Amino acid sequence: MRDFLQPLFVNIAIVFSLTYLANTLIPFMIRREFTLRMKGIYGMIASACALLCMVYPIQTLQDSVFDLRNVPIMVATLYGGLLPGVICTLFVCAARLFIGGNFAMVGVGLALIAFVIAAAYKGFFTENKKKWKAGIVIASIYTVIYMMIIQNRLNFLPVDFYWVYFISFHISFFSTILLIERLTAVNMRLEETVYLDKLSVVGQMAAAIAHEVRNPMTTVRGLIQFLAEDTEDKKLKEFSPLILGELDRTNKIITDYLTLVRPSAPELTVLSLNEVVHDTLALITPYGALHSASIHYKETEQPYQIVGDSQHIKQCLINIIKNAIEATEGKEGKIDIYKHSSSKNSVTLVIEDNGKGMTEEELQNIGLPFYTTKTKGTGLGTMIINRLIREIGGSVQFESKPLEGTRVLLTLPVSPP
Repeated sequence: MRDFLQPLFVNIAIVFSLTYLANTLIPFMIRREFTLRMKGIYGMIASACALLCMVYPIQTLQDSVFDLRNVPIMVATLYGGLLPGVICTLFVCAARLFIGGNFAMVGVGLALIAFVIAAAYKGFFTENKKKWKAGIVIASIYTVIYMMIIQNRLNFLPVDFYWVYFISFHISFFSTILLIERLTAVNMRLEETVYLDKLSVVGQMAAAIAHEVRNPMTTVRGLIQFLAEDTEDKKLKEFSPLILGELDRTNKIITDYLTLVRPSAPELTVLSLNEVVHDTLALITPYGALHSASIHYKETEQPYQIVGDSQHIKQCLINIIKNAIEATEGKEGKIDIYKHSSSKNSVTLVIEDNGKGMTEEELQNIGLPFYTTKTKGTGLGTMIINRLIREIGGSVQFESKPLEGTRVLLTLPVSPP
């Protein structure tokens, strides 16, 4: 028994250590789109993890070699995608063939099975909010197939070996998933802290200049209106509407800044999710028709009662849908709104468009002060959305790819039954 446990503990320590290393190089983030370089790095780290596990195997039993090499294969595939999984699997298969022995092909086959199962269930794993539940399904399927193979090919193994090995495998697999989820949550909180610091800077600046700018602007606007009414100057009559329009646009920018720094306290009430969305669509649908964009809402089967400020939520939905409509400019726009997922405490709504999408760099910068992907914009709309939704205990996430459109995941708190 002791011969079984010692190398397994070393294997578990290797898996945890390399997981921390991967997070140090490329922090785990929710729904991050990996570049080819990132996938390559994850694949190499997973390969190093698997090979180190193979350096410290359980005591060889008649040319059979057991370790936790398949945990990195499955985790890399589930979180990183096919490329990291393929890289890790190829290294493991090559190393097992190099070690040799009568059961080398069994080891290769088990590594390939681990990759295939993880690849087949990646979508199920990614979309499941509770990763440990998806992990139970995946690990159970793999364990059953694994046991069938070694019972058929390696029936000389003692009974206590099965208990020790598979308990260690499951502990390592589930602990790695929980560790990654925990690191992801920490990384998201750190990113939010940085974001709020930047927001604070914008707020301080807005408070310092808003009133100083607004007073002379109001005077100038009044004088232009007064002069334009009685003047015979054709140019003044021609350009005064343009001047007034630009002054109004400037005033709106200042109002947006003040909304960030001195927001009104939300009036939390229990609202019907379907009613809030329908009320919002009644306001924004004409704007969509003007830009040749159709908006479709698939009502939730369950009548979710959300907690929030009705006006704030509608403002956020209008801003998100308006951005989606403008992103489809130049084509027949289509915006779909539907429920993505739900839990006991929240419901997630998706606003999806078929617009121009965003690059990875644009996606990372979205919501930062002054950042916008539009030719006319202040970069404040998304900041206001983030702040208003955070105030009621919700969250906003963006998913996008160039030329493939954008998905906004809006998570709202649900009223307890």
